[in-house]
Amino acid sequence: MCGIFGFFSENGKITTKELHMSLKALHHRGPDNAGVVTFTNSPLNKGHRGGAQYFSAASMPDGEWSSVLAHTRLSIIDLSEAASQPMCNEDCPECNRRNGTVRISYNGEIYNFREIRHELLAKGHSFKSKSDTEVIIHGYEEWGIDVINKLRGMFAFALLDKKSNKLFLVRDRLGVKPLKYFYDRDTFIFASELKGFMHLIPRRLDPGSLDRFLTLKYVPSPGTILDGVRKLSPAEYLEFDMSTRQIRKEIYWRPSFFPKSSFSFPEAKEGLKKIFSEAVFMRTISDVPIGVYLSGGMDSSAMVAFLKDNGVNNINTFTIKFDRPGYDESEYARAVANRFRTTHHEFQTPELTYNDLQEIINSLDEPFGDPSYIPTYYLSKYTSEHVKVILSGDGGDELLGGYKRYYIHARGRILGFLPQIRTDLLKKLPPQINKKKFIGKLQRIAEDLAAGFWGAYLKRFNGFSDTFKRYVMVPGFYDKLDNFTLEDLVDGLDDFNKISDTIERLIWIDMHTYLPDYILTKTDLALMAHSVEGRNPFVDYRLVEFCNALPPEYKFKESGKYILKTILEEYVPREIIHRKKMGFSPPIKYWFKGNPALLYGIFSKEDFVSGDIFDLKRVHRIIDEFTTTDMNVSEQLWLMIVLELWRRTYRV
Repeated sequence: MCGIFGFFSENGKITTKELHMSLKALHHRGPDNAGVVTFTNSPLNKGHRGGAQYFSAASMPDGEWSSVLAHTRLSIIDLSEAASQPMCNEDCPECNRRNGTVRISYNGEIYNFREIRHELLAKGHSFKSKSDTEVIIHGYEEWGIDVINKLRGMFAFALLDKKSNKLFLVRDRLGVKPLKYFYDRDTFIFASELKGFMHLIPRRLDPGSLDRFLTLKYVPSPGTILDGVRKLSPAEYLEFDMSTRQIRKEIYWRPSFFPKSSFSFPEAKEGLKKIFSEAVFMRTISDVPIGVYLSGGMDSSAMVAFLKDNGVNNINTFTIKFDRPGYDESEYARAVANRFRTTHHEFQTPELTYNDLQEIINSLDEPFGDPSYIPTYYLSKYTSEHVKVILSGDGGDELLGGYKRYYIHARGRILGFLPQIRTDLLKKLPPQINKKKFIGKLQRIAEDLAAGFWGAYLKRFNGFSDTFKRYVMVPGFYDKLDNFTLEDLVDGLDDFNKISDTIERLIWIDMHTYLPDYILTKTDLALMAHSVEGRNPFVDYRLVEFCNALPPEYKFKESGKYILKTILEEYVPREIIHRKKMGFSPPIKYWFKGNPALLYGIFSKEDFVSGDIFDLKRVHRIIDEFTTTDMNVSEQLWLMIVLELWRRTYRV
């Protein structure tokens, strides 16, 4: 993986010192080397003419620059100097990369780059390296921006076309790799992470994005926590015409659920085995060692099984342990590792200290409120001591209906067909009956049904409720929030409304929002904080298209991932396949209840910077009740901790 950065201004300048700050902020994404191209005149100036100069970051002279394209490199494929970036096309003469007409700063992996390269060689293109980056450049020369439709992989890149004076920003179909940008009509800045250019722009919280963060635990695309800064959405490209200052954005791919395939179930099983096997094996392309995150669940076990099936040996697997029952899955991971004879590594998650918290917050790009980021961060740190590439099972639940909330909605759908069990009746059950486990579940389902489709979906995030916001916020701040609805977050609702199956509707929503902005963001941040590249077979777009076209009953029958379970019965023990799903959340409730001094220390009057949002006295009351009673607001406290420490760190 890598980090990318660009600065283009008509009247503004970026100093060498400021540029080094940007590269330092992205160093963890690309620690092996860094390159910079500066332009004699800004492409934003009318009648732009002039060449470019390439520097290694270490050799940059002091100065000011109106236009810069930069890159920090994590070397994975073609470790030679020839694959360094920013890179230009073959019409660049032997003059140190100065005058190419197409330039790129690229982050990602194209798993089918060899096939595309062969096609381009047959058309007369010549290559200087063996990297996938150069394939994109020559592909653009041949097919224009439509080259992105040929790419199978994860990527975010900036491509500058000198002939047309256009800049393209592109993000992969499922949103594995991030890309953020700022534009104020005079200056256009972009980077892999906010921290790459936060020192160059005004830092003001966006109230609408803050509301989304506190409710959902993340900020959905295309917004960011900062006013004026945007994320490029998954499967989106941005075309910036530097001559006219016009920006055009286009979605080039959508995860459609139509038309449905006519496969029988046995045919669907064979088809899924073939395409998943291909997706896993493609992600072993590397010139450095790779490993697998192994939880002992279905998705990670499937990856290990299919690696072995493809003849891949000497597999390193990694798992994390928790010291509390109900959270630790390491015994299951160990069983799978023993089954496939992997070199297995286990790591114990430490309990949180203030210094640990600050280290974790420093790795965040913008506030991210899922507590599972904590073990993901530590596991990534441990993994980095052994490998530079890791395979992760992210996306399997969204692809095949594996989440518990899908099950709850499905049971709710069944309740809707039972006249003798009415929602309003279930809501009126006496509280004491709720102690009975089964009836309690029915009552919770009824509450979800009463909340409606969107309301029930929203409840699963366990963020700030509307009541909690009103209580903990200072007078007047609640009124600044935009009271968003989930419908506001989903572009293309016409496609959504064509889907009649409840579970497929949930999968559609998650693929557009939760998967790219929550799940994949979490893994990318944690891994890249330690310079490890993550690869995700379950978000291979051809696999997604195949699974979306399957009838819903192939994916969800009694429980989720039905078709995957039937496939895995050939490879792993049934107790692994059919065990209860545990998730990856740490025991923060017990960590915080056992260490109230940590909470009071974070929310001390002397250091508190979020007094413009939260009433500190009420925060203390919440902590008092949380640490002395059975009340559990650990996840809400975590959201406030993340926001408070993030604002201190980045002075927002």
